[in-house]
Amino acid sequence: MPSTPAAGARDDGSTHLDHSPPLDRRSIPLAARLVETVREYWDLGFTVFGGPGVHVVILRRRLVPKWVDETTFTDLFSLGNALPGPGSTQLAFSLAVVRNGTLAGFLAFLIWSIPGAVGMAGLGAGVRKFPERLPPIVLALLTGLNASAVGLIALAAYQLSKTAITDPVTRLLVLLSASFGICYHAPWMYPVLVFAGGFVTLLFDFRRQILGRLPTALNPYAIRARRKAAAAPPEPPQDPNYDVELESLGEQRRSSTAEDGAQRATEDDDKPRGAEDQAADTVRATLRQRNGPSVQPQPSATPASSVVDAPSTERSTPIMVLNRKIAFALGAGFIVYLVTIIVVRSQLNNPPRALDFFTNMVIGGTIIFGGGPVVIPLLRQYTVQPGWVESRDFLLGFAILQAFPGPNFNFAVYLGVLSLPHNPVLGAFLGWVGIFSPGIILKLALLPLYHTWRKHAVAISVLRGLNAAAVGLVYTAVWQLFLVGYIYTPVSGNIPTQASASGPLTSDPFWGVVASFAFVATQWYKSPPAVTIVGGALAGLAWFGVVGARGVERQQFFG
Repeated sequence: MPSTPAAGARDDGSTHLDHSPPLDRRSIPLAARLVETVREYWDLGFTVFGGPGVHVVILRRRLVPKWVDETTFTDLFSLGNALPGPGSTQLAFSLAVVRNGTLAGFLAFLIWSIPGAVGMAGLGAGVRKFPERLPPIVLALLTGLNASAVGLIALAAYQLSKTAITDPVTRLLVLLSASFGICYHAPWMYPVLVFAGGFVTLLFDFRRQILGRLPTALNPYAIRARRKAAAAPPEPPQDPNYDVELESLGEQRRSSTAEDGAQRATEDDDKPRGAEDQAADTVRATLRQRNGPSVQPQPSATPASSVVDAPSTERSTPIMVLNRKIAFALGAGFIVYLVTIIVVRSQLNNPPRALDFFTNMVIGGTIIFGGGPVVIPLLRQYTVQPGWVESRDFLLGFAILQAFPGPNFNFAVYLGVLSLPHNPVLGAFLGWVGIFSPGIILKLALLPLYHTWRKHAVAISVLRGLNAAAVGLVYTAVWQLFLVGYIYTPVSGNIPTQASASGPLTSDPFWGVVASFAFVATQWYKSPPAVTIVGGALAGLAWFGVVGARGVERQQFFG
């Protein structure tokens, strides 16, 4: 008996993956799904410069709607912001998981993070040979990268807003989330804002049901209905004779057979209309004028649609996730894993530096919300204060970080090399695993729950708020990078100091032009984000060519 070819397989035995996902992608061979993942991700580890906001633009342009619909993409993005760890890395990981399975997700994560991690490890191995002060031309190049990144992050916020904003409530949530994120920088603020957004939309969408449980005297909808009924003018009484006459005529017509009715209609057409017919027509016209146009009965709404009156976008993409029991065991295992390493370290009087460093990275990956802008100060506390990394090396690595592709959390690899100088490979590995593993494990454990509830009315309502608040935090990222995007060397009089520092891009209007060009070129002229980032670096070099080294030093001075 001939075997039926697998979904997506051609008759000649080769595998062809259609961009429109089948109902069950598990029918596609695992090897074919892994090949598709490699085909879409192979270059991202080398080209995703600019930080999380730029990464979102790249992933959205490449995989929507090719892999997932717009709403599912925004859901996964907001869930990443609600969980600890790097948001863009979790987004890249979860997109591969829901499309091609868990193994494909881990493969995508490796492709996404390894190139940048290797680069940061190499930087850590050679940073002590760097001069104390970076050359001005390097600072100009890094500033150009940051300026173009600001434009791309603003583009990410703009594009995500078009999906996240569905009504005035979500528009207000985007504004409030961005405002609070700009004004306050506490690490706990980011998850609180995201979850608060979901709570607000839940209350708003189910307000009628919630208020319906109140007594009638306190229910504003019932009070409004009573006032409206009291203010409406009373209808004039109807003449009962008209109703009786119409009923009599109707009964006569219903009592006749279909054949007699057809014959009578034919005869009526041939003879002049009498007084009785004219009276009936007059009654019908009078009743139509009195009662207004007839209203067709509307079908009763389902409970979900009657409760949730806000617009919702269909989540049409079928997704692949772990079994719920496996996901629950994974989440429980992570808690055991976290508690174990903390307890083991606390029980040792003089724990090995490798264990101490790894524990700090795991704790950081577990409690950091908000991505790169939050992780850098915490990593400084975990590595510079114990004396493992010199402040000068930390600042130099941070200044060069934007020039490397991949997630900003790869900075932990750089710090691992410096923290364990006698075994830099082990330090790089411990930093990489420790900082990334919490967010990846938690996202993998949460996806089955999202898959189960994503089309329920309550989940749709909560996700609306989560998405809006998460998009507001992207605007916060624009502001944060704008404030530190200008890399400079402070001067005292005419003598440059030895440490590099960062300042706002308002130091020169040219950087605002670079950011604007990055936004416009990518949005309307379809420039690939990687090309836009390179263009920003070239703009920085051109700026340096115009102002020169002395001009850079004058521009770098902040009184």
